[in-house]
Amino acid sequence: MIDEVRIENLGVIEDATIEFAPGLTAITGETGAGKTMLLNSLGLLLGKQSDVSKVRIGAERTVVEGIFEVSESANVVDTVRDSGGDVDTEGESAGITISRQVPAEGRSRCFLGGRSVPRSTLESLGESLVTIHGQSEQMRLRSAAAQLRALDSAGGTKAASALATYGDAWNEYREATATLEAFRQSARDMASKRLALTALVEAVDEVEPETGEEDSLRERIERLDSIEETRSGLAEALGALSGDGEMMPGAADLVGRVASAMSGLKEPGADDVRKRAEAAEAELKDLVQVVGGMLSGLETGEPLNDLHARKAKLRSLSRKLGMSVDEAIVEAEHARETLADLEDPEAREAQLEEELAAAKKNVMTTGSALRKIRQETAGVFAKRVNEELAQLALGRAEISVAVEPNEPRADGIDKVTFMFRPDSHAPQVPLASSASGGELSRIMLAIELVLAKLAPEVPPTFVFDEIDAGVGGESAKAIGARLAGLAEHAQVIVVTHLAQVASWADRQVVVARGATSTEVRAVSDDERVLELARMLSGSADLDSARRHAADLLSESTVGR
Repeated sequence: MIDEVRIENLGVIEDATIEFAPGLTAITGETGAGKTMLLNSLGLLLGKQSDVSKVRIGAERTVVEGIFEVSESANVVDTVRDSGGDVDTEGESAGITISRQVPAEGRSRCFLGGRSVPRSTLESLGESLVTIHGQSEQMRLRSAAAQLRALDSAGGTKAASALATYGDAWNEYREATATLEAFRQSARDMASKRLALTALVEAVDEVEPETGEEDSLRERIERLDSIEETRSGLAEALGALSGDGEMMPGAADLVGRVASAMSGLKEPGADDVRKRAEAAEAELKDLVQVVGGMLSGLETGEPLNDLHARKAKLRSLSRKLGMSVDEAIVEAEHARETLADLEDPEAREAQLEEELAAAKKNVMTTGSALRKIRQETAGVFAKRVNEELAQLALGRAEISVAVEPNEPRADGIDKVTFMFRPDSHAPQVPLASSASGGELSRIMLAIELVLAKLAPEVPPTFVFDEIDAGVGGESAKAIGARLAGLAEHAQVIVVTHLAQVASWADRQVVVARGATSTEVRAVSDDERVLELARMLSGSADLDSARRHAADLLSESTVGR
């Protein structure tokens, strides 16, 4: 919902602030006073292309700022925060500020929640904030895609569920299509790929490497390269421990002699020395066994030349494949798996074709179920719209909804077209290319009224411009009543020159030419009666016009 719009230096408007409210707001005023500038200001806030010719003469720039109130959970709130902008939250509602600056020279700038954003960001938010229906605007329901979405909205939860089921089937179909296409595109490369993978596997199998074998070989070679030095050191250590008979006793024998010498001595502490010597002797004898075992174990029986030859073979494999041996082992395993898949490409392609056929069949089945719901909805929808048209000075006109087969797409297997004919004698033609501007605005109103009752969600704000073109009297009253009915479900703003329409508004804003610029003000009570009287007769001074205006206000209040 639009809370407020502030305008500076836009066309004939120098400075104006308009406060909007829920329900129906009518914008009125003399021709040329600047009512269109209000629509232009909304267009700028919603990302419309700027026009420097609309900058007020003598001003440096046009500035338009709008405050919108939305649900705190609305997607637009996430968009603002993702853009780095601020959101003013209070309870379950959120306030969003959008502003636009259009300099007399140079490029315009857009701001969302206080942060500069591309114009496309505002444009993408447009449909979720405001729907504008006007003769110079792009109608929301002109395009075939928008008409299909409107029909699905009218179908409610039943259509939404069928569309979701179809969407899942469509995604599976697209995935199956992409898989088969990728397989066929790679078919030409399969032969050379098989050769390359086979060569990789054969090269690895010929060498039969083991994971970590390179490190193991390096350690074993380093050990064998230093074996003589190791042998000499171990022999020297063993000789020091065990000695060489009586001529050269070892450390173990010498410590044993210490234990024997201390045995039987009466000197205090001698027995303790004996015990310690015996313990040391036992430890040294154990060391003799350990070092002796290490020395005898040096004879590995593994020729050093064979180890070097194996290392060279592994190095050659690594250079040939351009990767380490461990990597080659992993790649060879992957290659074996891939070769298994490539073993029978014809069978694989046949399998993928079967999967695609099954997916397409599911698309057609779910699409047919969706079409049935759309056809059922189309009849009810068209009937209700035509009932509304009868009250909008288009009693002889009617619309119908054509649901025709189409190639499968993401939104179904149907082509939906809103058809229109101005009377029973005229042929039906597509709505987007047939109705005049005034007719189209009223048709859009009828459609929005029906969607407001049938669809689970409706846009928060509607703006109608010149919806009453070419009508008057009771038909104009009916238009006002229908706008008031729509305003029960959403905020509605209408630019009108008919008092019969404006009288139904909850709030009336007058755009009037002042001495130097246009003034914008809300009117109520006697001021509003005078404005309606001016709209009726061109003068607010006629007693009959004032009485008529008062009657209109009274009738619209009773009608609601």
